[in-house]
Amino acid sequence: MVEGVHEFAIAAVLAWIEDDVAVIRYGARGIYRTRPAHGLAAARFRHYEARSGMPLLHDHLLLSVKSQRPDGTWGSVHTEVLYENVVAASALYNEVVMAEACEALGLASEPRTVTAGRRPVMEVAGVPHELIGWTSRRSEQIAACLTDLEREYVTATDDDGNLKFAPEVSEPARAKLNRIAARKTRPAKPQPRSLAQLRDDWRASARAFLAAGAHLIDSLLERARAAAAAIRARVAAVVDVGLAAVDVTATVFVMNGNGHFHRRHLLAEARRHLALVQRGRRRLTGPRRYPSAAPPRTRPGRVTPVVRAARAERGARAGRVRRSRAPGTRGRRIRRRPRRDRRRTPRPGRRLAGRGVRRWLCRPCGRRPGPGRCRSARQRPGRSRGG
Repeated sequence: MVEGVHEFAIAAVLAWIEDDVAVIRYGARGIYRTRPAHGLAAARFRHYEARSGMPLLHDHLLLSVKSQRPDGTWGSVHTEVLYENVVAASALYNEVVMAEACEALGLASEPRTVTAGRRPVMEVAGVPHELIGWTSRRSEQIAACLTDLEREYVTATDDDGNLKFAPEVSEPARAKLNRIAARKTRPAKPQPRSLAQLRDDWRASARAFLAAGAHLIDSLLERARAAAAAIRARVAAVVDVGLAAVDVTATVFVMNGNGHFHRRHLLAEARRHLALVQRGRRRLTGPRRYPSAAPPRTRPGRVTPVVRAARAERGARAGRVRRSRAPGTRGRRIRRRPRRDRRRTPRPGRRLAGRGVRRWLCRPCGRRPGPGRCRSARQRPGRSRGG
């Protein structure tokens, strides 16, 4: 059953990525974008255990960067957009897998603080912390190594005896040290075993690790259902949209410095908020169950009537004729040059961009100063001003 919920959550995330995230750029500088016509090509590999040998159901998914456009041609998927929406996709998977598993087994979720000062993690209610600690041995190894690395960081000195780094570990430095600790304590991959053998080994290891192992494991589902009944009787299934919007927006505004955030940040935080409020209930929001991202820009040939009218008006303005006031034209009607050409045309009294030098035009005659070319008293021949 858990594996089926895992499959459903992966399918939901992939459908969201194909419909609302993945785009193929084309045109000058990739200003136009379109969705893949037939989805994405991917290869998936399933693992049931972590490197430490503890149970960890997960899949490795490899996405192809090539996809087909609606006109039949092939193009490259914009990988930066996929990378930017990784957190939103992870939040969607966590929300879906928790909701579907709790609805199928009659369970509920509750927040659990793993690290002080960080956001809580949603766990199945009723599961003892001793059993969670049995599966999280890897995090204990990383935490122990991280403590040693932080001590070395704050006490490191150069050849003159001065501190090389700050006396306190900052958040970016701690994150980098955490990655170093994870690499240093990373064990080798275990030998492959069958799923039945893995289950037998996990059951025996859990019973040996816990004091009341056999009784606790055999009655785990009943304990979790009793805790879920108490939570569902206490927590309402109604979500206050106004308060949720204020909470999500305030959190995103504070966590992203100076209020610079994008739609993907709001999506990720909204999914975390709903997972916290719903407590394992399945969320249904009409035709589209999950929030989506903004649509891509339309193709050049598929424009709306409003865009078509705006383009026609802009073209009419560009080709409009007027009576010239320039000397030597005798008032003849001339057609205005495009704006890009008008910017390049030098005018009297304006600076011309040269190669590292800005030269001035003579105001009376409108010519560039030079020997034998300008007789103006305001600007002598050959005189130039540096930029």
